[in-house]
Amino acid sequence: MLFSGFWRLAAVLLLLPLLAHASATPPRLGVVLGGGGARGFAHLGVLQELERLRVPVACIAGTSAGALIGGAYASGRALDEMAGLFRHADWDVLLSGKPARQDVPYLRKQGDLVNYFDLSFGVRDGELRIPRGAINSQAIDLFIRELTRARDEPSFDRLSIPFRAVATDLESGDAVVFDRGDLSLAMRASMAVPGLFDVVEHDGRLLVDGGLARQLPVEELLGGCADVLLVIDVGTPPLKAEQLRSFINVLDQTSYLMVARNSKEQLAKMRPQDLLLRPTLDGFSPADFARNADIVEAGRRAAQGIAAQLAPFALPPEHYAAWQATQRAPQSARIDRVEVAGNFDFVDPQTLQQRLSAAATALPLETFHRRLTEVFADGDLERLSYRAAFEQGQNVARVTAEERFVGPNYLRAGLSLSSATNGRASFALLGEHKHSWLNAAGGMWLNELRLGEEPMLRSEWYQPLATDSQLFASLSARYEDRLYSLYSPGHRREADFIFGTTQANADLGWDFRQFGELRLGVYQSRTALRLKTGAAVYDDARERESARGVRMLFNYDQLDNPRWPRQGMAAQFSLSAPYTMALDERYHSIGIRLDAAQLLPRDVTLRTTARFDGSFGRGDGMVYALGGFNNLSGYQPGELLASRTALLRSMLYWRAAGLPSALGSGLYAGVSFEAGKAWRTVWDQRNSSWLPGMTLFLGADTVLGPWSVGVGNAKGGQWTGYFSLGAQY
Repeated sequence: MLFSGFWRLAAVLLLLPLLAHASATPPRLGVVLGGGGARGFAHLGVLQELERLRVPVACIAGTSAGALIGGAYASGRALDEMAGLFRHADWDVLLSGKPARQDVPYLRKQGDLVNYFDLSFGVRDGELRIPRGAINSQAIDLFIRELTRARDEPSFDRLSIPFRAVATDLESGDAVVFDRGDLSLAMRASMAVPGLFDVVEHDGRLLVDGGLARQLPVEELLGGCADVLLVIDVGTPPLKAEQLRSFINVLDQTSYLMVARNSKEQLAKMRPQDLLLRPTLDGFSPADFARNADIVEAGRRAAQGIAAQLAPFALPPEHYAAWQATQRAPQSARIDRVEVAGNFDFVDPQTLQQRLSAAATALPLETFHRRLTEVFADGDLERLSYRAAFEQGQNVARVTAEERFVGPNYLRAGLSLSSATNGRASFALLGEHKHSWLNAAGGMWLNELRLGEEPMLRSEWYQPLATDSQLFASLSARYEDRLYSLYSPGHRREADFIFGTTQANADLGWDFRQFGELRLGVYQSRTALRLKTGAAVYDDARERESARGVRMLFNYDQLDNPRWPRQGMAAQFSLSAPYTMALDERYHSIGIRLDAAQLLPRDVTLRTTARFDGSFGRGDGMVYALGGFNNLSGYQPGELLASRTALLRSMLYWRAAGLPSALGSGLYAGVSFEAGKAWRTVWDQRNSSWLPGMTLFLGADTVLGPWSVGVGNAKGGQWTGYFSLGAQY
C-alpha cells in the first residue's frame, strides 16, 4: 500500500510541469471562411491581422472564395505573397475565359484588327458546329495551381495547416467535402460559380460552387481540430423590398435566398465559445475583383475590432516564430516528365507533347505553366489541364487536352459601319474562315471576305517548314476595291474613284510567336483606276498597271486590346519595290506605324500613335489618304489624298464604367489630339503644313465590336460628327 502510494505521488510530481505547460497553452483557433465572390478577399485581411496578433491557426475550412484564400494559406503560401499575386493579377483576363492577347500567336490575332464578332462557328464532317457555350476557366485554373504550387496530398491534414474545402454536387445538391488529393482541384470545385466558371468533373460527379450547399462550413471543423472557431461571413446581405425594382436585383436576391437557409443551419451549429465576424463591406460587390486591395484592408479593420477577443489565442513572440517556421511552403515544384492524353481528331499529339515536355533538365513549375498558356493560346484546345503526381522519384504532369468542338474549320462573321456628317456612310459585311492543322507541322489556310462598297477577298496558305518551326513559307492572293474621293479645298466632293488591286505574294518568314513576324517575298500585282461618280473631265484618270516586285513586312503586336488598348505596344514596317517598270517610272513604297498604350491612374489610358505612308521615286507611285475619325478629324474620311502622309496622335480616354460580360467590357470617354501632314496632294501637287486637330468622343467595347461617336475639327477643316462600329483608327 505504501509502495503504491509512493508511485502515485511520484507520478503526480512528474506531471506537474506538463500540467503547468498545458494550462499556459492558448486554446486552438479554427477558422471558417465563407463564400462571397470578390468580397472573400476580406478573409486575407483577417488572416493578416491574426498574424500581427501572433494568433496561430489550427485548421481551416473554406467555401468558394474562402476555399481560395484558405487553401492557399494552408498550403504554406505567405499572406504578403498572396496579396501581391492578387493585386497584380489581370482579373479581366482570368475571368474572361480567354488567353491574354499578348500570349496569342501573331498569326491568330491578326483578325482582331477586323471587326469580327467574338463568336466562332465550325464545320466538321459536313455539319455546322455551334459552340457549346461552356465558360472556359483555363486561366484561373493555372492561377490557382500557381498559388498552391500544384500540391497533391493523400490527406489535407498533411498541409501546413489542416484544410477542408466544400463544393456542391450539381445532381443531388449535397455538399462534397475535399480532404485529400489535388488541392487546386478542390479549391476550383469549391468556387465553380455557375455562369462564371465551368463545372468541375471529379469522381463521376459534376461539382459547382460550395455556397449552394454550405456557404459557411462550420461543421467541418467541429471534429476536434480546434477549441474555438472564428467564423467569417462575407456574404452579400439581402436587398430590401424597395431595392427589388429590376430583373438584375431580383436575380441577386434569388441567389441570396439559395444560400441563406444553409448559412443559418451552419450558424446554428456554432457553440457558445465560437466567434462570428461579419466585416463591413458596404460598396463592395462579389464582382469587384479588381478592388481586392481595398477589400483586404476592410477585412483587416474588421479583425482589429475584435482584437481583445482574439488576445487569449496569441502566442509569445518566440513560440509564434517557431510555429510560423513550420508553415513554410515547400520549394516551388519542378516537372520532370510530361504525359499528354486526349482524343485527338486534328491536333497532332506528338507536336503537343514536344512543346510541353521537359528538356534534359526538369522544368520549373512556372515555366511549365507558361508553356501550357502558350499552347492554349494557339486557339485549338477547349481545355488543357493537368494533375501532378510523384512517381519513381520524378514529378510527373499528366496533361489532358480537349480539342475545340468547332475546330479545325473556324468561321467568324462581323460588320463594320461608319458615318460622318456632310459626308458618306459606309457599311460592310465581314467573314473569315480558318482551317488549322492541315498537317503535323501546323499548316493553316486562311480566307477573308468583305462585302460592301469596298469588296475584298483574300486567301493565304501558311506553312511552318517543320514541326514547331518558327521558319515558315506563305502563298497568298488578294483582290480588293478601294474607294477614293477627290475633294476640292472647300470640302466639296468632286469625284469618286475605284482603285482595284489584284495581287499574289510568295513569302518566306520568321515567326516571333506571340510578338510578331518578319516576311521577305516577291509579288505580282495588277491595278486599275476607274471613275465611279463625277464630271466627265475626271474620266481621263483611268489607268491600268502591272508590276512585279519585292517586299518586306515586319509586324510587332503586344497591345492588350486592339479596340481600346490599355497597355502595350505595336509596330509595323512595310517596304515594296517593283522592278519590272521602266527606270523613269520606278518607285518604292514605305509604311511605318508605331502605337503605344499606357494605363494611368484612375483608369485613364494614354495612347500615342505615329504613322507615315509614302511613295518615293520617279514614278507617280501610290496614293495615300488622311482624314476621318481620329485620323485628322474635321476632314472627311480620306479627304486629303497625297503621295505621302503622316499622322501624330495622342489620345486620352477614361474607362467610365464596366459592362456585363454579355454586352461587352467597358464604356469610355476621351479626347484625341492630332496633327497631320500631306506631301504632293492629288488636288494641287502642293505640300500642306502640319494641320492640328482635336476630337471629343464617347465609346464602348461591345460584343458587336468597338462603338464610337464623336465630334472634331482641324486646321483648314470643319466641325464634323462621326459614328462608327469597328475600329476606324
